[in-house]
Amino acid sequence: MGPQYTCRASVPRWGPVKPWVSEAGQLLRCRFGIGSVGGVGSRPNASDHPAGLALDLFVNRATGDALADCALRYRGPLAVKYVIFRQRINSGSGWRQMEDRGSPVANHMEHVHISFNSSPGGSLASVSC
Repeated sequence: MGPQYTCRASVPRWGPVKPWVSEAGQLLRCRFGIGSVGGVGSRPNASDHPAGLALDLFVNRATGDALADCALRYRGPLAVKYVIFRQRINSGSGWRQMEDRGSPVANHMEHVHISFNSSPGGSLASVSC
């Protein structure tokens, strides 16, 4: 996958996510220098996490903005369904404010949540962010 994947030596343990989710997550983690990523796990609300179709990438504001922009710009190849960051959601047609869920974590203030489609996208070779 190219030199961006030199960080593969420390492959994250995000659980049994779908293969295309793992590849997209690894690409984004490496390109943006992200050290902490959450994957499969139960959630109190409806979520793609239990099905292995979502990742939470823990970032600062600037990295989160760039990461969210990249994920949305390359929605097709990455198989992105929607992105949540800073209490906003975007499924490809612009950001919408979300309800206050009561905490910085629940409001996605310190991590970008990416939900993925139930089938793979295209070639990740076209992703250049």
